[in-house]
Amino acid sequence: MTVTSADAYKAGRLAARLRRTPGGIEFDYLDGYRVSGHPPLASTLPLNAPPRITAAGAVPPYFAGLLPEGRRLTALRQAVKTSADDELTLLTAVAGDTIGDVQVVEQGHAPTDAPTTSLPKSLDRIRFSELLGTNGTERRPTLAGVQDKVSAGMISLPVARSHEQFILKLNPPEHPHLVENEAFFLALAKRCGLPVSPFRMVSDADGTPGLLVTRFDRGPAGPLAVEDACQAADLWPADKYNLTMEEAAHTLMRLTSAPLVAARDILRQLVFAWLTGNGDLHAKNLSALSSPEGDRSISPAYDLPSTLFYGDTTLALTVGGRDTLSAARLRSFAEYLRLPARMTELAVSGLLTRTANLPDELRAAGLPFDRRTIDKAARQLAARHSSLEGSG
Repeated sequence: MTVTSADAYKAGRLAARLRRTPGGIEFDYLDGYRVSGHPPLASTLPLNAPPRITAAGAVPPYFAGLLPEGRRLTALRQAVKTSADDELTLLTAVAGDTIGDVQVVEQGHAPTDAPTTSLPKSLDRIRFSELLGTNGTERRPTLAGVQDKVSAGMISLPVARSHEQFILKLNPPEHPHLVENEAFFLALAKRCGLPVSPFRMVSDADGTPGLLVTRFDRGPAGPLAVEDACQAADLWPADKYNLTMEEAAHTLMRLTSAPLVAARDILRQLVFAWLTGNGDLHAKNLSALSSPEGDRSISPAYDLPSTLFYGDTTLALTVGGRDTLSAARLRSFAEYLRLPARMTELAVSGLLTRTANLPDELRAAGLPFDRRTIDKAARQLAARHSSLEGSG
């Protein structure tokens, strides 16, 4: 059924309305919320702005960024039985399962928690393949050329256990051992001092591996506000590879409570991505997160597998006009962010020190890739480490 009008809630409060008009989808705040003193839904949707209309069935970019991607979006479209451009209906279908603290429901309906799959205490009693069926996500290869980066192929399911909410990641057939890969580099990120959400490897009754990651956008008192760099730049999700790293960083810095700290954190995520061969640090994988007190900082690092194992050797976003990183370009990037030289030196040297033995650690880790593939990745990582020496 096509939805013609929907209510948007911010932190559980009715804030705005989206409705179909002859000219497209109109977004506008409710008068009561506009003067309530509560924050806007997003930085690109200011309270004092006139109604915003987007053409056809599209919703404003912030809302489009709340929709799932890849397999889950395909499954959602099939379940709702609507077209790909009917974003308003899709938004109401995903409802409480969106990232952040904004929910969109059909007009007149109260927001509710999404029907998240509940995990038993012991996972050896279930089969992940059955969870895929109940979630409507098919475990099949994507069409060649449609998804050009690794994380787009990851099978990710929202799940819950007791009062905690997680993302369960499973291996897609076109990118083997992706969860083991990401688990290794999440552990490395933690050792390097990068903030990451709690995670652990799990397995089901058949021994199928999965990666269980705690959702960073869910706090003890409820959902926390999140804006990724695409949303904050007022761009559609399809533009996530079209920003430069400079643009993405500047966009997020202006949202945060401490811009220099944010700049340092983005720099560290960029350096870590280069040193680990992660070619998927795109504009939706960089975001700003609100604390329960309302302060905003850069979100914990997420989606961290090394894409070298799958032939993806370039950065997702260019730095200094290039899709590779060097000591000189990294220094220029830090200067563009106006980071003090000492702060840059400490951030970079710390990561270089902690990843100095990464090639040997990779060879000894027992990752389920063949020895030739691991050796090739280890050599590439050693070269990347050398390329940044002297950049601090």
